Amino acid sequence: MPIDYHSPRVAWSGLGHRIPLAAALIATALALFGLLTWVVVGNMDGTPWDVRVLDWMIAHRSEPLTTVARVITDLGGTVAMTILALVTVIWLLARRDLPVAALVGVTSLGAGALVWGIKRIVDRHRPPMDSRLVTELSLSYPSGHSLGSAAVVGVVAIALVPRLRRVWVRRTAIGVAVVFPITVGLSRVYLGVHWITDVLAGWIVGLLWLTLSVTLFTRLHARGTTRP
Repeated sequence: MPIDYHSPRVAWSGLGHRIPLAAALIATALALFGLLTWVVVGNMDGTPWDVRVLDWMIAHRSEPLTTVARVITDLGGTVAMTILALVTVIWLLARRDLPVAALVGVTSLGAGALVWGIKRIVDRHRPPMDSRLVTELSLSYPSGHSLGSAAVVGVVAIALVPRLRRVWVRRTAIGVAVVFPITVGLSRVYLGVHWITDVLAGWIVGLLWLTLSVTLFTRLHARGTTRP
């Protein structure tokens, strides 16, 4: 069976054909991230909003909510997201869908690189040790769980949703792709290992990177298919 290099079926591919919209989304995300980072750099030990949100979370800790938060945070972690991306890439390769497999792989790897790089540039430490329910040794800004889950779960949904036949299954997958990164980010604040501004930055950069990846992917594919 020949390999089909030109069979990318992805959701959200309209961005590649609506460059002004894609550019506006990316520019807005960059502006929000820049503003948020500027605020964070001036409040490395937590903005007043950070402190209020964390205090509220701590005041409302209880069981079984803490156990649920631990499970959610593990599901949104590096290991789980790596496994999800790897399984999806292998499945797509088995179906000889190399372009979409590359999209999932590059987007996932890029998300990891962004987390590593931005953390070291900003160099923000996590909330105080006495507020934490889990052990974390890395830097705080942005939240890697929030960025990674937004980008990886997002690109996996974009790759798989068009291949789901039942409407209710598609809607469920889209709902999970939206709700899951939100719950992951909130779990990080609840567990006391991130400020809410870390989480917001993770969501913004994750969606920015996802938008850029899908836009470039669909543009490059469009060029490839129109070549004589």
